[in-house]
Amino acid sequence: MDSAKPFEETLKEAWPWAKAFSRYLHQTRPTPFLGSHLMFGSNYSGDHAKSPFRIYGFLVADEEGSPQWPARCHAVREKHLKDGRRMSFKNMNDVQRRRALIPFLEAAEYIEGHVVVVAVTKQLRQMSSAPTSMQVWRDTHGLQAKWDLRAFEQMVRVAHFFSMFLGTWSSPGMDVTWITDDDSIVANAGRLDDVHQSAARLSALFVPHQLGVFAMNTVSLDSKARGFEDFVAIPDLAAGMIGEVLSVTRSQEQGRRPNEYGAEESSIKSEVIVDWFWHRSGPLKKICILISPAATKGQFGVGELRMELR
Repeated sequence: MDSAKPFEETLKEAWPWAKAFSRYLHQTRPTPFLGSHLMFGSNYSGDHAKSPFRIYGFLVADEEGSPQWPARCHAVREKHLKDGRRMSFKNMNDVQRRRALIPFLEAAEYIEGHVVVVAVTKQLRQMSSAPTSMQVWRDTHGLQAKWDLRAFEQMVRVAHFFSMFLGTWSSPGMDVTWITDDDSIVANAGRLDDVHQSAARLSALFVPHQLGVFAMNTVSLDSKARGFEDFVAIPDLAAGMIGEVLSVTRSQEQGRRPNEYGAEESSIKSEVIVDWFWHRSGPLKKICILISPAATKGQFGVGELRMELR
């Protein structure tokens, strides 16, 4: 008897969204990256009360396949951001950042990788954990930091997404570096260690091969050089745009098909990022996976967010 089968079946019941989610990842890129170092950047938004979704932005990049990105990003900084200010969606209100936005997004097109934004309805409160999961995890693996159930769900959810990306797009022996924005789930060293360990353990469920070194840190590690911050700014801009668009209008209210939204009422910065996000000619691919309420009450569907471009 296959002892792994009951465990796999339990996971399917616990994570009913995972199969469809994985399918969209494979559609975006059906084969793994082949370089020796896979870079991840992540940023999260949607905590404010008016947002109907929690937004998780990720950048997955093959470092060896992206040799032009550092120089092109540096050129943008030399021309527009010499004072070291950070590119971010919420701070895109000054002249320098506005002038840098389009060149910065154009530079990002030289990254061999994927931007994946996951928008999860706030009606789905527990997606990757159960009410008893935190205590089970604490008893089995230990936790370095203090967590409440809501924060623990957010931590496990982010680690879960990361693990599925790694299972889909990593190759044997790859070193992996994950740089996350300074968020509450990594607010201190203990929480950062818990996310790191959770991601490593969850990855064992999805990655069928041995990996190299797995390192994780926050953008504050190199606050002067801005290299990590510029990398994480890419999913930050994408996630900020998606969050604003989803907050402004819902498809049902405008007579559109499910998963279709329009950007006509969004800010100018969002309109610029919308054009970049749904422009698919470069090596940097983008997708937004939407997890929202289904027609049947209490059920949730997984789909790709589409945008009407005018």
